[in-house]
Amino acid sequence: MKTLNQLINDYTCLLKQGEVQAAYRGIIEFVGKLRADYTKNYPNYDVSSVYQGYMDMTYFSLSTKLLKDKGLKIAVVYLHDKGGFEVWLSARNRDISKRYESVISSFKSDDISVFHDVGNLDAIIECTLTGAPDFEDQASLIGLIEQGVEKFASEMEKLL
Repeated sequence: MKTLNQLINDYTCLLKQGEVQAAYRGIIEFVGKLRADYTKNYPNYDVSSVYQGYMDMTYFSLSTKLLKDKGLKIAVVYLHDKGGFEVWLSARNRDISKRYESVISSFKSDDISVFHDVGNLDAIIECTLTGAPDFEDQASLIGLIEQGVEKFASEMEKLL
């Protein structure tokens, strides 16, 4: 296993190439654009700020009155290590999350495919929106994500 100094040295070498910064900036700018689109076109949602993360995930959350009253939210998440987008049902805290785990664990749908990664303490249930986003066609990518989020949100609100 490498030491922290070796890891930082490797990191510095990668940064000197300039590609890591360009890719990260592109991801952050896209998620910001997606968030702005939600703010503009979906007045039924309260939209949070973008959380840039530690190069693990970048996300923003959406809440409706129903979700907020239950301490829940929808997170639109870009996972850096997977290179894809997911949508999660998340809770304000771990106690609320535990309360809904049993209800959500038995959820089945013909419209969306859901799963739960037991190592993901930030989500009650997850759904992959796209595992291979095409950042070159951002309008189509936004449409794909929004369509998937709307299906997911609709199913979650019906369930709750």
